[in-house]
Amino acid sequence: MLYERGLSRWIILLLSLFLVGIAEAGKNSGNKGHIPLKAERNPPHSRGIPGCIFGGKVYDLETSWHPNLGEPFFEMVCMDCHCIPIVVNDTVVGKVSCEDVKGKCADVDVCRNGEDPVQQPGDCCKSCPIDAQMSNSGDPVEKDFPTGDDPSGEEVLPTESNQGYNFVALLTGTSIAVRTNSVARATFTLLDDTLRFTINYEKMQRPVLIRFTNALNDTVFEHDLHGSNLDNKVCGVWRRISGIYQKYLHSKSLFVTLVTKSNENGLVRGRILGHRALNDETFSSLMSTKRTRKGIAVASPMGYGGIMMLNAAHDGRTINFAVLMDGLLENSGHVLPTTVIVELRKRNDVVKELKTTVGMNGVEIVGVWDGVSNQHQKWLARGNLNIRIRDEDGVFPELNGQITPRPSCDTLQCVLSGGEAIDRPKVTGASGSAVLHIDNEGNINYRVQVTGLQTDVIGLTLEGKVRRNGRKVIADLFGGYENGIAIGTYSKPNAKEIQLLLKNSLFINVATEAYEKSELRGRITALPYHGHITRHAGLPIPLSGRNLDPPQVTGAAGQAWLSIDRECNLHYEVTTVGLNTGNDGNHAYVKLLIYDENDEPVYKILSAFQDGMAAGTANDISEDFLLDMNEGTAYLLITTKQHRNGEIRGQILLPNTCNGNPSNRIDLSHGVIGVSPETDPDSCLFEEKWRADNSLWSPDYDRTCTTCTCRKRTVICDRVVCPIPTCQSPETWPGECCPVCPPEKACYFEGDQKFHSVGSTWHPYLPPFGYVVCAFCTCEPDLSVNCTRMKCPPLECERPIRLDPDDCCQVCPSTTTPEPHLTTSALILADEVVRGCYFGDKLYRHGEEWNPNIYSLGVMPCVTCRCKNGQPQCRKVECAPLIGCQKKKKKASNECCDVCLDPVISTTPSSRTSSNKKTRSKNRRSSR
Repeated sequence: MLYERGLSRWIILLLSLFLVGIAEAGKNSGNKGHIPLKAERNPPHSRGIPGCIFGGKVYDLETSWHPNLGEPFFEMVCMDCHCIPIVVNDTVVGKVSCEDVKGKCADVDVCRNGEDPVQQPGDCCKSCPIDAQMSNSGDPVEKDFPTGDDPSGEEVLPTESNQGYNFVALLTGTSIAVRTNSVARATFTLLDDTLRFTINYEKMQRPVLIRFTNALNDTVFEHDLHGSNLDNKVCGVWRRISGIYQKYLHSKSLFVTLVTKSNENGLVRGRILGHRALNDETFSSLMSTKRTRKGIAVASPMGYGGIMMLNAAHDGRTINFAVLMDGLLENSGHVLPTTVIVELRKRNDVVKELKTTVGMNGVEIVGVWDGVSNQHQKWLARGNLNIRIRDEDGVFPELNGQITPRPSCDTLQCVLSGGEAIDRPKVTGASGSAVLHIDNEGNINYRVQVTGLQTDVIGLTLEGKVRRNGRKVIADLFGGYENGIAIGTYSKPNAKEIQLLLKNSLFINVATEAYEKSELRGRITALPYHGHITRHAGLPIPLSGRNLDPPQVTGAAGQAWLSIDRECNLHYEVTTVGLNTGNDGNHAYVKLLIYDENDEPVYKILSAFQDGMAAGTANDISEDFLLDMNEGTAYLLITTKQHRNGEIRGQILLPNTCNGNPSNRIDLSHGVIGVSPETDPDSCLFEEKWRADNSLWSPDYDRTCTTCTCRKRTVICDRVVCPIPTCQSPETWPGECCPVCPPEKACYFEGDQKFHSVGSTWHPYLPPFGYVVCAFCTCEPDLSVNCTRMKCPPLECERPIRLDPDDCCQVCPSTTTPEPHLTTSALILADEVVRGCYFGDKLYRHGEEWNPNIYSLGVMPCVTCRCKNGQPQCRKVECAPLIGCQKKKKKASNECCDVCLDPVISTTPSSRTSSNKKTRSKNRRSSR
């Protein structure tokens, strides 16, 4: 007793010193020797959410927990810490307060059976062993996870979720009669006519083939596993599965076999069946065997194995489980009922156990463990617990396996949009995306990217649902944020948080300076495995309204996974939220977009959206699209009924060597995933556009004589170096930078900007009027161009007419001739060609007036030009002298003359007009 009191006092002193030392740790943050857990003031995650951070863990106001000081103290179950609300500077904040609760334990001197009370793992107070045993064991409970053979005689059908029908298979060597310890678990999802599967295996070499057979062992489908490199896990898709095989699935008449190089007929095999536990499963265990004989573990003679499916109750105090076994009793020949013990263990220590009786055909056990402590939940989340199933007499081999989060080939992803923001939608055109992954140790690895934000990010959090009492912040992700991307690991989730994540009940929230509570937000969901896209290789392409030109202000957002396989087929998966698709919701399309040499858009429609999702494969991608995707100048455009030119868009960088594209950065043997140049660390931002690494382009400031390239985040621009022409009179063609020698015996015509061979004749092209059909141009031997109008026959009538505006020549009218059409034509008539005037690079008709446009000066409104008989005549507007005017108004920028505001003078406009006429007449005489 003295030892226990001394230890308790030491723990209290240690914790007190730890809490007092927080202030010193804050003063000297560079000190590496302090205990790693500490309470933080003004936690950076709590933008608008008061709370506490203790040891990197976020706690809401008025919540409690046991502090964990790490090794060698671990969780201090006799210490209760609370997040207490206090008011500082008229603001509610959180304060951490911890107290010793060991003194509140009830006194238990002697137990009913005479034994001494003991302190159970995870408990602060002592209790009687018989009471602890009753709380840790019990009869099988079939409320949450009913068995496959219902006592009522009704067959348990496969369960259907919003992601399709779920199935499971336990694969052992029993049904193949192979002597092996290898075991595997296969999980299937049937959605429409596509069967997706995830298979985990142990104690076997990597399989090379997955074979599906019927009850007669006839092969109905095979899936080759070339190029797959995930450790102890394979993924696959059976597309366009026929109706008869779907019936086999529902009737438990379909089997799956893993084939290895050493076992061409298969190493392990199992029946595919449905189970109600699959919809609620969040943790699992794949169990293999060791046969114990006289205390020595030896290999099992036949194929044995088992799987366990687990989930925790909402409060985490109860764990429900279901066990499927194969070969444990069948291969032994035992026919009598046997007592089986299911143990939940941490290393070799039993934490919970359950005893039940099974017969030879009893391949399933269902049960519940109550009284699960917080420490047990942490062990469960971190992969520190394992399962052992044994018979009470120790005759049969044991099943052993580690408990891990549920394995899956699906991708946990999140589309961040302003339309999902807290309080009200934020229509800013910004967007974001995230990809998450849970490893076997319960770590949540995340990658988050945002784009289009106009102010800095000040908060990035992993959260639960928004409820009436406020937000539930689970983890602060802002620490790893830099330049629009956050990459990190949340290493302290509990079992409940992992369960919420796998049940699509967690969110990511982005707070900015403009919207301190929430500008972007999105729900984390599972994207089903596609088969062609290795999503673990990078981030998806973000789609936002800010990526359009001009930017589109919208609350919609999206992300896209793109890849190109060895046959240059394009595979795509696009997810969107908040699209404005109209009442019927069927007018959203995903398109590829590139721009031609004239900056005109070129589109290719890939697919329409259904429930915010578009996926498929395009095998007819043209060379231009493949080249632009390789150079990072292609786009993925999402159009809707209200935004036909696009509501959100993303830039594509998809390196490929299709059709000889010059890309040395990738290997197409296993396919390649597309990214956004904005998130590629080697891309360059230049003139507000992202350019891919090694790409070439002409800058906006000089599209003719300058070339730029991106090299590892650095832009290098060089002027074009022109070679010295070999001819005496080189010419510079329009749109070209360097002078060149003209082709031999050819004439260059300015109108159509083309060379014409000597002796050829053509209709001249005169912009902006087009081709002049009433004139002919000829290339003379001296390389000069001679243009003449069509010769019209002489007419003897006094008033000739033109029957049609497009006719080149006039004719004499007759008594039956209809009136001419009084319409204008875009063509220049023959008699207008020689009478027209060239001024600058434009042709003006006879009698047409204009204000000249002078280089570096612009349009001169005070100078008027007029075309007269092929000669332009220009004159400056003359201003009358304002004699005797006392109140003058200076001319404006768009006026030519000063104005007199004196009412006496301003009332005689006729004299001013007469004076102008006299002045102009005098100038004409003097000029002559």
